Amino acid sequence: MAYVIKKVLNSSVVLATDETNQEFILLGKGIGYGKKRGQEVMTEHITQVFTQQDKGQLEELLAGISPQVIYVATSIVELVKKQFPDIQSNLLVSLIDHIDFALKRLENGLIFENKLYYDVQVYYPEEFNLGVKARKLINEYFNINLPPAETASLAFHIADARNRSETSYDSMKISKITDEILHLFAIISGNKINRESLSYRRLLTHTKFFVERLITNAQLDGTDRIMYDHVLESYPKSTKIAIKILEYLDKQYHYKVTSEELMYLIIHIQRNTSKE
Repeated sequence: MAYVIKKVLNSSVVLATDETNQEFILLGKGIGYGKKRGQEVMTEHITQVFTQQDKGQLEELLAGISPQVIYVATSIVELVKKQFPDIQSNLLVSLIDHIDFALKRLENGLIFENKLYYDVQVYYPEEFNLGVKARKLINEYFNINLPPAETASLAFHIADARNRSETSYDSMKISKITDEILHLFAIISGNKINRESLSYRRLLTHTKFFVERLITNAQLDGTDRIMYDHVLESYPKSTKIAIKILEYLDKQYHYKVTSEELMYLIIHIQRNTSKE
């Protein structure tokens, strides 16, 4: 497909049209450098294509961001695609926006603390490792030292872009609610959480997937009443903790939890309150 430049937004971004006169935003290293309206864009220089429906505020956003940021974000996306070939196209824009803002925060001395850093490392290990590489790439390219918390933030963007079919999936929201549940568990149970323990990692993993099912309306909904009653009767303390957590979820987010989800939550709380 041949593209003709309609407007150069910066050296890495151009607004172009195809043979049907449909508009596109094209990204690529040096794609707009020295170019003028009416010139053809070589397809091998194009990294990403955004259609008319993607435009919105995209044109304004990309025009105000340095080509260097776009180049680094593009390099990170290429790195991610090697591991996750089906990653969503919106990852590039979210990374461009995030990196640009992160650089401005650093320049202004604003240090961002991501309280979910450890949790991201545990239940998004692949994305976290890519976040480590992404932060290293940004630091080396701009000769700066972004705080380690940025690793988790970058991992969030990658995690969000991996979920193509779940429009209600929101990894930031999942992590926030997961952290709230675990914090509430520690307060109610009076247990000092050992984040290095196997039982904590089990509880963390279960809670994360429980919250995923909760916000995507995919809760477990079995009918084993005998097992349900047995669990509630066998683990009264863990049951009280789980019920208080469910009350919080209902009050704070209006989530109603099924009896089967409650049963498994009780089991995992019990495993965390008993010695391994």
